[in-house]
Amino acid sequence: MAKAANESYGYNEDQIVSSDIVGMTFGSLFDATQTKVMTVGDKQLVKTVAWYDNEMSYTAQLVRTLEYFANL
Repeated sequence: MAKAANESYGYNEDQIVSSDIVGMTFGSLFDATQTKVMTVGDKQLVKTVAWYDNEMSYTAQLVRTLEYFANL
């Protein structure tokens, strides 16, 4: 997941709370500290958490998308 990180998709290994992501410009921030692998019977389930600021993250992602289309 860390290798896939870019301006739209962030990666985090620090313990954070929701107030830590206010103003964040990533479309979403993958929180590695919240990843859990559970075995249920003979199957494995993976729980992941991604944070986003519903105002700033959306706006930053919208601007990136508009810039992309403007440069086509």
